[in-house]
Amino acid sequence: MTEQTQVDVIDGAYVNFVSNLNTDRDKASHGTFQKISVDDNQIEAVYQDWLAKKIINRPVQDMLRSGWYFSGIDEDKSLALYAEMERIKLVERLYKALIWMRKYGKSYLLLGVADGQTLDQPLDRNALRRGQLQFITVLKHNQVKALTSEYLPLELTAGEPFQPVYFEYKQGNNQKVKVHSSRLIKIANGEEEESSLLSIYYTIRNFASTNAGAASLVHEAKIDVIKFPGLMDAIKSRAKDVMERFGAAALMKSLNGMLVIDKQEEYESKSYTFGGLPELMREFAQQTAGAADMPYTLLFGQTTSGLNNSGEFDLRSYYDRINTEQNWLLKPLLSLLIPMLYRNLYGDSPKGIGILFNSLWQMDAKTRSEVEKNNKDRDDKYLELGIVTEAQIAKQLREDKVYDFITEDHIKKLELINEDPPD
Repeated sequence: MTEQTQVDVIDGAYVNFVSNLNTDRDKASHGTFQKISVDDNQIEAVYQDWLAKKIINRPVQDMLRSGWYFSGIDEDKSLALYAEMERIKLVERLYKALIWMRKYGKSYLLLGVADGQTLDQPLDRNALRRGQLQFITVLKHNQVKALTSEYLPLELTAGEPFQPVYFEYKQGNNQKVKVHSSRLIKIANGEEEESSLLSIYYTIRNFASTNAGAASLVHEAKIDVIKFPGLMDAIKSRAKDVMERFGAAALMKSLNGMLVIDKQEEYESKSYTFGGLPELMREFAQQTAGAADMPYTLLFGQTTSGLNNSGEFDLRSYYDRINTEQNWLLKPLLSLLIPMLYRNLYGDSPKGIGILFNSLWQMDAKTRSEVEKNNKDRDDKYLELGIVTEAQIAKQLREDKVYDFITEDHIKKLELINEDPPD
């Protein structure tokens, strides 16, 4: 009678007991993922690489480069807000904070408010008076430490638990200052608050090592081999003479392309072929672009192989992702900061103000002309039906930046013209 052996099934319903697929004898089933930890020093070392720096910096640059505009307020107040943003260097502060967030996992904005209170006292941002907001400072994650002795109530944190009331801020002279959470704005990279380099750490390392290995092979592309009778004995007895002899031979070859050797010596040249190496390097590059969630065209400045592949679809998908990050990450930040800037200018809260991001994708002249023609036909039809007014169309043209010279006064005049006459 044949003895039966018990074999445990590792995963899934499909098993193959002949090949040991998905059984405890399957070698692949013993591979596991390990949680890695990368300290700040290694993050700094990785960030020195041009590719890692581009992966960190480029999405932030794209989030901020086209800017935004305000709706719900008149043109004069919009211009005043832009000037206040320039004074406080808001874009520069956001750029640094978002870079550090992606690089280290989180960063902080410290609000410099001249309200007569110390940093450990709470700040009512909605009660900010004119001229009180003096500066905004960006702090690294290692400059701020959460004090976990006291937490904010859930009704003040939108249900987010374990949000500390106080933080400890380490100044440049290593002096530690207690800061109330209302005077800090934390910018976190996801719930894990991890560096964006952590998830692609091994992928970047593989790409860098592949490039380094390919560069090293260049030095081995052509090797001259000379067979010298009694070489080992000659090295033992007169190594200096042997070195000088072949050094002179190499010099003669480099001068006139001719190698002079003894009749009893043999010479041959071996060359290395790089067939397949470019494809291997390109494969690692594509894996890196995929891991970084960036188009190959954008990351490496060249299109991928393929018929009629310009990378336009990948760029559009990338800009859609950046626009999502603008709305999920940047807009909540601006929704906190812009009302503070407004109160700093006028002493009261803005009503009905909206923040709209300019388009990241720049249309060519032909496409833009077609879009504008379609919009004109649409507006003419809606105007004829009485759905929109001339003032509303003019306001939309200004917000879409079709005509920069359309002013708020011009729109108000159109609104007065469109008003119904009294009965």
